[in-house]
Amino acid sequence: MPRRSLSKIQSGLDLSHYFLPMEVEFYDDRVDPEAAALAQPSDGADKVARVPYATLSGLSFEELSERLFDRVAPLEFEIGSGKGLFISTTASANRARNFLGVEIAYRYALLSASRLAKRGAYNGVMMAADAAKVLREVIPLNSLTAAHIYFPDPWWKKAHRKRRIVRPDVVEMIEARLIKGGRLNFWTDVKEYFDSGVEIIKTSTNLAGPFPVKERPAADSMDFRTHFERRTRLNEQPVYRSFFEKRF
Repeated sequence: MPRRSLSKIQSGLDLSHYFLPMEVEFYDDRVDPEAAALAQPSDGADKVARVPYATLSGLSFEELSERLFDRVAPLEFEIGSGKGLFISTTASANRARNFLGVEIAYRYALLSASRLAKRGAYNGVMMAADAAKVLREVIPLNSLTAAHIYFPDPWWKKAHRKRRIVRPDVVEMIEARLIKGGRLNFWTDVKEYFDSGVEIIKTSTNLAGPFPVKERPAADSMDFRTHFERRTRLNEQPVYRSFFEKRF
């Protein structure tokens, strides 16, 4: 399903802890100057990101954790956070863990950060960036308790499928960055993408799986893992779910 327009981001929120942009040039015309201004400290005294992206490369797990979250705790990584339903609800419900979300669409990343800020989920941080680049340059080996890929862009045209995030180089990087016992969760509403993605993970990694994930009833209208799952299930369409585990 295509993405819908976004609601206005609440003004006055200090997102300086929750939002880390890459260099603005990366986004070209996807940058919204007014939205970008909301990501700065509320007093306006410092227009530099709290943690510049360029300073994150080559850090150990402990150093990265302290830099992003001001503490060391198990780290989960979400690729493509969209509007931020998963990272905001899960981070606020699991305060003993840290959650790093990456979203390539600048304003979506900013909206996700605002959701974290509203909940006071200090253990959640959003990065406006390319997930493959972040995996390669920022996430240390053997550092992730879990990686989450929910409803990634299917890139429908055959010529564009090389842009899909579930591809050999990316899942190999995820495997190398999971700790023993760490999980890779992969959900989508596109059957072809699910089947091809599962096959790519099986043939490109030594992760055990795929293991099925049962659909559970929603307790309320927002009790879904992501906004895409909510829309899909409310339209009575199927969701395909699996997880993989690093055994050694």
